[in-house]
Parts: sequence; structure tokens; C-alpha cells
Amino acid sequence: GLAEALVDWKVWWLGLALCSMTASLSFGIFFPTLSATMGYSATISLLLCAPPWILGTATSFLVARHSDATGDRFWHITNPLLVGIVGFIIAISTMNTAVRYLSLFFMAQTSVAYVIFLTWVLNTFSQSRSKRAAAIALISSTATFGNIGASYFWPSSWGPSYVNSYLMCILTSAICIAMCWAFRQHLSRCNQAAEAQEQALGLPKGFRYLL
Repeated sequence: GLAEALVDWKVWWLGLALCSMTASLSFGIFFPTLSATMGYSATISLLLCAPPWILGTATSFLVARHSDATGDRFWHITNPLLVGIVGFIIAISTMNTAVRYLSLFFMAQTSVAYVIFLTWVLNTFSQSRSKRAAAIALISSTATFGNIGASYFWPSSWGPSYVNSYLMCILTSAICIAMCWAFRQHLSRCNQAAEAQEQALGLPKGFRYLL
């Protein structure tokens, strides 16, 4: 399983895509700092961190259920990232307290994409249990480099607006979306080829990748 995963380009493609996603999610590590830019006391700033993530948790459950019901993965990854990009743009655009706090709710929705992405990995490598286990480990390990690199996205010298930091998050989100789109196109072609082969040979419907 490990040998198969190591030579499968899909493993490394998804690993790099998830690496970009984790970089875009780096704002979560600095969430108390971002909350503090609104000018409240340390205690109030910490309390204000909770509501966006409570909403994000609820949204994760609903989006995950809908993704399973529809059999779609790409759009259920892309849409939360796009919502997050809207949040980053709002935060860049103003220092107004109420609007900036609203942007945190949008940003927190990006965590939904991470949950669906891992499910997509499981679906993609579902044919072999050993390869699937190795693929998950390699992809998750590769993704940690996003957290390492993104720790440099948030120097205190860029505060309190953190415009450059948000621009980096927008860039890495866009890279992840582009890579996921290209991967979806590849899986779609694989499904079409499998269907054509089954029809030509008169075989029953077999495995299909979830898109």
C-alpha cells in the first residue's frame, strides 16, 4: 500500500492542494489576535472568538450531510473557501468594528472545506485499504507544511489591519480551488472512460469516483 501511494501522483497533488488549504486556514491559529484588533479587552476578545466557530461547527455538519446526500465533493469544498475569501476581502476593506467582526464569521466557514476534503481523499483511494491508509498519512503529512509556512503570514508588524496576511490567505485559497478543479476534471474523465469501457464490453456498472 505504501509503495503504491508513493508513486501515485494523485496523492501528491491532493497533498499540495491540502497544503494550500491549511495555509489559508492559518488565520484560525491567530483568531484571538484578529479578534483583539477590534479594540476590546482581552477577556471580551476571547469571548468574541466563540460564536464564529460555533456557527462553523454547525455549518460543517449540515454541509457534510448535504455533500453525502448529493455525492458531490468539489463544490462543497469550493463554496466554503469562496465564503472565506469574501470574509478576507471584507476584513481588508474596513476597520469598522461590526463589519470586521462579521468577516470573522465568514472566515470560520472555511473549516468546512477541510472536513469535506478529507472525505474526498477517502473516496478517491477507496479501492485498496492499505493504499488508502498510506495516502491519508502522506497527504496529511504534506499538508502540515502549509501550517509551518503560514505561521509567517501573520507578523505583528502587519497588524492591526493584516492586509498582507489576508491577501496571502486569498492566494492560497485560490490555489487550492484551482487544484481541486483540475483534479475534478481528471476524475470526471476517468469516470467517462470507465463507463465507455463497460458499455463496450457489456459489463455492469463498476466503481466511480465522487466528484
